[in-house]
Amino acid sequence: MYFLNGDRIYIKPESGCASVDDQLINCFEQLQKINSGKLIFKLNFFAEVSSKENYKKLQSQLQRLVAEKFRIPVICALIAQPPLTCRILVEGFYFDSVLWKQEFIQSENGSAMLFKRESARVLIGNAQSDSLSGCRQNAETVFNSFENILNRAGMTFHSVIRQWNYIEHITGFDGDKQRYQEFNNVRAGFYGEHFKPNGFPAATAIGMSRGGVIIEFVALDAAGEISLPLNNPEQVAAHDYSENVLIGSELKRKSTPKFERARYLELFGKKQIFISGTASIRGENTMGIDDPVKQTEITIQNMQRLYSPDILSALTDNSLRPVYGHARVYVKNRKDFAAIKKTFKSYYGNLPVVYIVADICREDLLVEIEGKVILK
Repeated sequence: MYFLNGDRIYIKPESGCASVDDQLINCFEQLQKINSGKLIFKLNFFAEVSSKENYKKLQSQLQRLVAEKFRIPVICALIAQPPLTCRILVEGFYFDSVLWKQEFIQSENGSAMLFKRESARVLIGNAQSDSLSGCRQNAETVFNSFENILNRAGMTFHSVIRQWNYIEHITGFDGDKQRYQEFNNVRAGFYGEHFKPNGFPAATAIGMSRGGVIIEFVALDAAGEISLPLNNPEQVAAHDYSENVLIGSELKRKSTPKFERARYLELFGKKQIFISGTASIRGENTMGIDDPVKQTEITIQNMQRLYSPDILSALTDNSLRPVYGHARVYVKNRKDFAAIKKTFKSYYGNLPVVYIVADICREDLLVEIEGKVILK
């Protein structure tokens, strides 16, 4: 990652026509070459899986290959979201092992790497539960593991600055309980008052076809850090949504999604903005219904507002030049891929980007985009 003096890379199979096993072997061959010069500590695998049994089989295969191929522990997650340009896609994270020392933390349902440099500590990891009967139960298990990992690193939820929430069938229901709303209710309970002083993490909540609930996170504790929430004036903050956009029984308390539209981080002179999962929402209402091009345009405009000159001028007295670092684009319907890709490219040219099929947190949303902005 950028603030670990490293970055993220995306590995695609060199042959799009090969079998899944052949593509996977090719990805690992590429990873081994990269790892000879950059120390990889985390891998996300994005793939299409046809059943829970298929998911478990591929997950076990990945864990075995990672253990065989890497000399230090590597955090590994299988995210059941099909890439749109290949059968399996690998997202790898590496760091500078000269500047940062690492310590691996293992939990029953998750793992993380704790990085240390001078007084700074950065914790990056994930937790997962997919063995229980519903989203609420899986979310509670994941958040318990998440909290346990934080505590073992001497941190609390207050330290979390970026979070990814992958939720199986995010817009579906367990009985009469909408799954994303149940996740939000659990998240609010665990967060409590932890984020009251300085805002919530930047976050993405996105669907996947299998896997229960996975939470991926970045937490930070450093004396010299600057970490600030950023908001888009044209959007209602998600944590301030009205009851009109929350799904669930009117007789029960419904918690809003607890995240910020973006978050600014400055650490050891490196400045960046985490852009949360962003969609075609103005105020708190979906815009461009049934129009993937319009939704992509509004989504990009919403993101650009978060690193516009008026937002940046409030962060520091120094002049900052924003450089969009990478993007992940979630596409709800495969048929919209070409239109969404063309629209994205008209704004960002050849920016590194990956396109993935995933349900968005509202039924009427067709696209969601996230990324990072480097400030120089």
